[in-house]
This record gives sequence, C-alpha cells and structure tokens, in this order.
Amino acid sequence: MMDSSDVNTRTGLAMQRFFNDPDDIVDETVAGFVKAHGDLIRKDPTNPRVVLSRFAPQEGRVGIVTGGGSGHEPAFIGYAGRNMVDAVAVGELFSSPTAQAFADAIRAADGGAGVAVLYGNYAGDNMNVKMARDMVAEDGIEVALVVANDDVCSAPPSERAKRRGVAGEIFMWKIGGARAALGGDLAQVQAAAQKAIDACRSVGVGLGPCTLPAVGHPNFQIAAGTMEVGIGHHGEPGARVEPLKRADDIADDMLRIVLEDQDLKAGTEVAVLVSGLGATPVNELYVLFDRIETGLEGAGLKVHRAIVGNYFTSLEMVGATLTVMALDDELKELLDVECASPGMSLSGAPVQPIAATSAPRTRRSGAAKAEAAIERAPEAVGDPRLDMHAASGIVTDLATVIVANKAYLSEIDGLIGDGDHGINMAKGFGRAAERIAGQNLTLDEALSVLSDVLMTEIGGSMGPLYGFMFGNMARAIEGRQAIDAEGFGVMLRAGLQGVRTTGAAELGDKTLVDCLVPAISAYEATRPDGFENALMAMAQAAEEGRDSTIDMVARLGRASRLGERSRGVLDAGATSCALILTKLADSVATRLSRT
Repeated sequence: MMDSSDVNTRTGLAMQRFFNDPDDIVDETVAGFVKAHGDLIRKDPTNPRVVLSRFAPQEGRVGIVTGGGSGHEPAFIGYAGRNMVDAVAVGELFSSPTAQAFADAIRAADGGAGVAVLYGNYAGDNMNVKMARDMVAEDGIEVALVVANDDVCSAPPSERAKRRGVAGEIFMWKIGGARAALGGDLAQVQAAAQKAIDACRSVGVGLGPCTLPAVGHPNFQIAAGTMEVGIGHHGEPGARVEPLKRADDIADDMLRIVLEDQDLKAGTEVAVLVSGLGATPVNELYVLFDRIETGLEGAGLKVHRAIVGNYFTSLEMVGATLTVMALDDELKELLDVECASPGMSLSGAPVQPIAATSAPRTRRSGAAKAEAAIERAPEAVGDPRLDMHAASGIVTDLATVIVANKAYLSEIDGLIGDGDHGINMAKGFGRAAERIAGQNLTLDEALSVLSDVLMTEIGGSMGPLYGFMFGNMARAIEGRQAIDAEGFGVMLRAGLQGVRTTGAAELGDKTLVDCLVPAISAYEATRPDGFENALMAMAQAAEEGRDSTIDMVARLGRASRLGERSRGVLDAGATSCALILTKLADSVATRLSRT
C-alpha cells in the first residue's frame, strides 16, 4: 500500500481509506469480490469488467444483464447469482460501464432466448447500453431494455421519464430474474421488470458527503446540523436542504414523499427496502424502518417483505434510501421466488429448470462500430501543412494537458455532477499516451488508439462522445501523407459528426457542443486568412464557448435535473473540450511545415 506521502501526492491530503492506487481500486474491488463469492459469481474470461453468475447462461432462458458505476457495492456486481442477474457490466467509480462491457455482458448472458438489459436512467448508461445493443445485433441477439426511474425527487410526476434510477433497481432485477427463471419469454421478462419499476418509488436523504479516492476530498458538502432530502446516489443535489431532524421525523418525511407519489389504496401489500448509503450504522436503518412500518400500517398498507441493510450504497456517504414497491398478485409471486446472490438472498418458492427451446447463439468477441459515411480530407496542396508522420506527438500533448487538469475538471464536474470527469478523462488519455509512446505512428493511427481506449475502457458519457470524435478524425485523415488548412477543417467537421453520432446535444444545452461548434465555425471563417490564424481563432472561440456555459441551464445529462441550480457553473465537458482544442491548436501550429 502507498505510504502517506504517496497518498498526499495523489489526492492532495492524507485519506484514512483502504486503497493501493486510486486508479486500480475498481479492478481490485472486483477481484476481491469474485474471490469472496466464487460459489455464486465469476469473472468473464474475455472481459475483466464483466461479472457473471455461476448459473449463466442457461440454454433456452432469457438472460438478465445490468451494469453501472462502481462505488455502490453490493450494487451492481452483488446481484449476479441464481434467479437474479446473469451478467453485470462494471464501470469506473460513479461512471457508466463502456459499451464494450455491456456488449460482452449481453453476449455472456445469452442462452438463445434473448437478453433483457435492466439499468438506471443516466446519460452514460443510456448511451452505452444502446450502443451495445447495436454491437450485438451482428450476433443475432435480441435485446429488450427496461430503464429504472424510481427516484421521486429527481423530476415531477409529469416528467417521470427523466427520473433517476436508484435502489428500486434491486426490485426490478429481482422481478425480471424471477420471470426469466420461471420460463418467461423476452417480452414477458421485459413486461415484468417494467411493471416492477413502475410500482417503485424511492427517496434518499443525505447527512454527510462521500469522497472519490482519486479526488481526495468530497465533491459536495452537507453542512453539520443539516440534511439533504432527495439526494442522489452520486451526491446529486436533492429537493431541499434543511436542519437535521429526529429519526422519526426523517422517516415520516421519506414515507410521505413516496406515498404521495403513488396514491395507493388501503389494503395494498408492499415490499420495502431501506438501504444505507455506505457509512450509516445498520442499527440506525432499523430505527428508520421501525417508524416507516408504523407509518405504512397507519396508511392501511401491509408490508409483505422488508429488506433492511446496505444494499445500494454510495462509497462512505452518510444517509439512507427508502424504496416502496406496490404489489399485485404477479409481483408478489415473483418477489417470493427464491434467489441467491452476494448482495441479496431470499428464501421462497423453488424454481424447476426450464426446458431448452433453442441452442445458444455463437458469441463473437469483436465489437461493431458505427461506420457512418464521413468526408475525407484531401491531400495537402497548400502551405503550410501538417506531416502525418511527424504528428503523433499531438495526441501525447493532448494527454498531457488533460492529465495536468485532472483535479480541476473533477472539481468543476463535482459542482453539478458526480465529480468523476477529470478522473476518467485523465485515465483514458493517459493510457492512450502510454500505448503510443515509442511507436512510430501517423496522426490518424495515434488518434485511433486514443479513440479505442476511450470507447472500450472509460465509459460514462464522455468515453463514447470523445471516442467517436477522435475516431472520426482519424478516419477523415487516414492514409494521407499531409493535410493543409482545408484538410484540417475536414478533420474537425468529422469530429463534430462523431459527437453527434451518439449524442443529442445542441447549442445552448450546456455541453461540450457549446465549445466545439463555435470553435469549428471560427476556424472555418478564418481559414482564408491562413492556417495559423485559423488555429488561433479556433482556440479563442473554444475558450469563449466554454465560458458561455456558465450562464446556461443544463438541458441534458445528470445536471439537467438541477434546473436553475445548474446556472453559474462551467460545464465540465465544455471545459475539457476547450483544453483539447486550445492544446490541439498550439500543438499543430508548432508542427506546421512548408514544402
């Protein structure tokens, strides 16, 4: 383990935590978890970021897949097991798994009857799951999706589709897994899982923040003597901050929030989940449940099953979540099917093995990538020009500036997001720089390496967005010996097309597009004045675009749920994009040559 000076160097302060290198904590967590629960789960032999049930795949049975960021243990890896989830894609701390991890999880879970992917409503997960679905289409695997949106305080009832998925996902996995175990087809499994999450309402209350090890300090604050009602699992701001109350008063408030959103009739049976957020003593969770059960009985509702403990955490956050799922006969039957997983095992009705209806499909290891037609840069005809064989160092320069600004980017992201932007960007760019070091690569080859690392190893929403951007840039200049100002403009436009391949952002949405679009426009407008002048104009416009996001209200992604509270803060994606474009301008300018 690192000594205290190493910890101080990496995080900025000594942390009283068990870790070796913050960059390795996810892989080491998975390794230890699988060793501890080897009777129920195993690693996928082709992808270390996929955890499999020991009982999967089962021929002729619908596969169940989920995935999400690490730091919520036992979610997500803890719910692989018997009659539960078959395969789990593992992401970085608080960050979506990559599309590759989701695709490999789908392939591993497929028994020939299709795969249901049950996941939370976050921008990165939505993006990467849908990309994964496209990637496995070539394998002939039918994929059905169910998106959890049970967090009451993250959006009003009229906009429930925008709500976050939180601890209600556990009931979604339980019900979907049970229906699959009983032999349901893909449509039936999807319908059961959808019914489960539709019947769930959740709320979280935070009493203290959490800290990403690679950051070294909390990315949000909860002042002493206060609490945040409606807080998200990544520390997303809740509905309100107010003075800390007695446990009974907090329990009453949490129950009121979920019941007012459900309007359940007297006599309804419910399942209740009270989960700690990582640092809450379990006895305090039972204090909350005691009052919650009393409140449910007072409302004329009957608790059929109660689950209390640490089931969906958030590193060492102090707080708790409450989930109430209204039951009908079908949900009650499926909830009572026995299951066994590291995170939750329930006794109940045994399941008889189902007869195989078809043979498992042949699994392919390759990943299909979007190959939309893009404009190709012409060979250089004017001066100055950029020699492709002397330009791979540009990618190293980009990596250097991103790694140097790791803490800054995470700090910005932490103000209205989950604080992992700088961590993941630095990891991706840093790995790419290591892989091109000492190799005699052309610029397109170096950009391809960067794209592949971001797409397959980083995840979140920025992984595919920047991955497609740099991948398209590489394709635009592939095979060229040199490019001039016109060719560089083609490369920039191809990069923007790549971003728009997977993202839906427009100008004014408070995203990297607010930096990228004006920068490219400025470059094109100034190009007649010369390559160097156009690069300078691009850099200036990138910084202005970044700064413009301060006054914007986020309309996409995690920050969009904050509404007006997202105003007054730079967008992290626009900030990293400005760093990339300003360094790109400088790095290209220093390498221009004349024939």
